[in-house]
Order: sequence, then structure tokens, then C-alpha cells
Amino acid sequence: MKELLQLEKDFQRGRALVIAAIVCSFGISLTAIILAFKYTDDFSKRIYLINRGEAIEATCGDITDNRPAEARYHIARFHELFFTVSPDPRSISDNMRKALFLCDESAQKLYNNLSEQDYYREMVQGNVTQKIRIDSVHTDMRAYPYRAITYATLTQDRATASIERQIITDSELIDINRSENSPNGYLMRNFHIVSSKITNQLTHY
Repeated sequence: MKELLQLEKDFQRGRALVIAAIVCSFGISLTAIILAFKYTDDFSKRIYLINRGEAIEATCGDITDNRPAEARYHIARFHELFFTVSPDPRSISDNMRKALFLCDESAQKLYNNLSEQDYYREMVQGNVTQKIRIDSVHTDMRAYPYRAITYATLTQDRATASIERQIITDSELIDINRSENSPNGYLMRNFHIVSSKITNQLTHY
């Protein structure tokens, strides 16, 4: 009788071990499958670009993930093109042509007003170089069209003096199809200068 009881206990213990082994094997197999699918999904998002025989890895993702950064770049690029002026009419024209692809007629109106005031002609005749430094771009992507406020420093270098201005601009952003002229897929609207004040002036002797 004792032998039968011992045999029954051994059988139950062996069955428990077998069940535990099966459960562990199932868990390991399930984990391996999940990790394999995750690795495959991550690998499918990788793109390799060949540049002069060298492979460069790029990763694709949701196009909406980077929209705020693209908005800030779009606005900064417009300001660089619109406000960078060299004493060369062709350079001014080329920059303005590119800038006007990034903004609606509000930028064209501002350019026309400045032209009528002989702003660009005086810059060319006076050999004035104007550069802009973007200090910050604040965008509100919670409401459409998106709101954008830009803080920048405008520097005008003349033969006799250098002038720095702190400018603040306001504009809206709408989504458009991406193109060669607007690679970020944005168009600025209702662009205007909120304030422009001299912050530093240096006279050259």
C-alpha cells in the first residue's frame, strides 16, 4: 500500500513538473514571437541610403511626429530669406522670390511697401548688409490655423555704423502639399511685424 501511495505521489510530482515545463516553454516561445515581431517592425522602418558607396541608415516614422519642428524651421527659413539683404539687387530678388513661396500675399504687400519707400534701393546704394538671427520661434499647434510668434535680432552693417534691432513678428500657418518650393508643407498667412526697436548702435570711426 505504501508503495502505491509513493508511486501516486511520484506520478503527481512528475505531472506537475511536466505542466510547469510546458508553461515555461509556452511563455518563452510567446516572448520570442513578440520580440521577433517587434524587431521585424523596427527593422522595416529602417531605410538605407547609398552615398558614394557608403550606406547611411535613416529611420521612417509618423509624419505628424516632427510637424512642430518643421513649422519652426519653415518660419525661420522665411525670415532668413526675407530679411537677409546684401547690396546686390539680384541677391535681394532671388531671396525674395524664394521667401514669397513660403508666405501669402501679406509678405508681398510688406515687400512692396518697403520698395515704395526706397528701402532696398538705399540699402544697395549705401552698401548696407542686413542679417537676421532667429532668437526663438513660438508655435501653438493646438488650434488651426497654427499661430506663430518669432523673436529675432536684425543687424544692419554700414560703413559708418552698425545697428541692431529687436523685431517681433506674428503670423499663422496652414497645411499645404509639400513641394520643392515648400518642402515642409506649410504656408504662412497674415504675416506682420509687431514691433521693431533699436537695441544697440555702434559708430565706426
